[in-house]
Amino acid sequence: MGKDLKGKELGIGLTQRKDGRYSAKYTTNSGKRSEKYFEKLSDARLWLNERLYEKNMLLNGEDLSVDEWYNIWMSTNKEGIVSPSTVKNYKVRYKMNIKKNIGMKKLDSVKPIDCQYILNKMDAEGYARGTIQQTKITLHAIFKDAVLNEYIIKNPVNETVRIPYSEDEDDLNEKRVLTVNEQIEFSEYANSRMYNNAYQLVLQTGLRVGEIGGLKWEDIDLVDKTLYVRRTLHENKNRGGFYFGKPKSKSSKRTVPLNKEALDILRSQKSFQMKMKCKSSNWTESDEWQNLVFTTINGNPVGASTFNTMIKRIVNNINADREAVSKINNTTYNRFEKFTMHSLRHTFATRAIESGIKPKVLQNILGHSSISITMDLYVHVTDDEFKTEIEKLSSSLDIVKNNIVAINKNVENVS
Repeated sequence: MGKDLKGKELGIGLTQRKDGRYSAKYTTNSGKRSEKYFEKLSDARLWLNERLYEKNMLLNGEDLSVDEWYNIWMSTNKEGIVSPSTVKNYKVRYKMNIKKNIGMKKLDSVKPIDCQYILNKMDAEGYARGTIQQTKITLHAIFKDAVLNEYIIKNPVNETVRIPYSEDEDDLNEKRVLTVNEQIEFSEYANSRMYNNAYQLVLQTGLRVGEIGGLKWEDIDLVDKTLYVRRTLHENKNRGGFYFGKPKSKSSKRTVPLNKEALDILRSQKSFQMKMKCKSSNWTESDEWQNLVFTTINGNPVGASTFNTMIKRIVNNINADREAVSKINNTTYNRFEKFTMHSLRHTFATRAIESGIKPKVLQNILGHSSISITMDLYVHVTDDEFKTEIEKLSSSLDIVKNNIVAINKNVENVS
């Protein structure tokens, strides 16, 4: 990357000499280097673009490597045309993530799966979603212009190339949080239900639904009062149903502290499960599903759809009773709004925030890959919290008002 005497980047193939003249150089298709000097930068850039154009006319997608096309594309289509910040973003993402994976491949041989591999690899290495998105944008732009210049027929960065899913997305997308009163009411109605212990454990630990489904008894240390998140349960009919996967990121594989309520819930679940096992004549013999903390009546895994279906039934019962009472009293009832299993995780986070827990501590408990995800939770406050804070504000304003009144009276007395 060439620079002028002040250190400003000029672009690929361009530099400023100590005598003030500008050098423009490129390599021909045969490998011969060509260089020429100019008094003006504009003349040097024009000459270089003309030489590159001539060079390109002799090439096609079978001849060009991705690296070669990138250099042509950057010097001809981007530098001096789009904003410097955009050029910088393209260069950084190409150098850091694209070049080492497909730089040596022929331009017309790159497939969508090659581009998807780059994004998946970045996700596995813990890159932020914004950075992965920027890499996809860079890939798409590089190949889009290759299509427009007729070096290749199709852009490999098509609709099948996607940003890898992150479980942290759920924490941003799921806005429903139970108020304290709703949490109490839901817990009362769920008390006798099959999966109540799972619901209550999420409200005490903030585990994701897949982490609850994949939890095994060997992951729990009742003496040390800790729970280890080591796997997550997935459900996919195309893969034969349930299967275990690794936690989404390094931060998702974590140790979660257990309070007294959580320990009591787990002891209750252990007893409940033993009773189910004794009653069942079809308890699963599959080694894969042995020691799961939460199971069906026959010892099989429990997925998100089952947990959420049972929550829906509980909410329907709550609304049915509310409606019945409203008819007796001839009033309009307030409907208990629907929610999902993930809302319980979000509710745990909200209760933790309301209790004053530090963001970094909450990030570790929830297994967020970024503190920004956790901080976003702090702006989602419940109606209860709004009322509490407004009451605090009113009290503060009353103190200020009373002091002003007292000061004014003192002034009048002095007068």
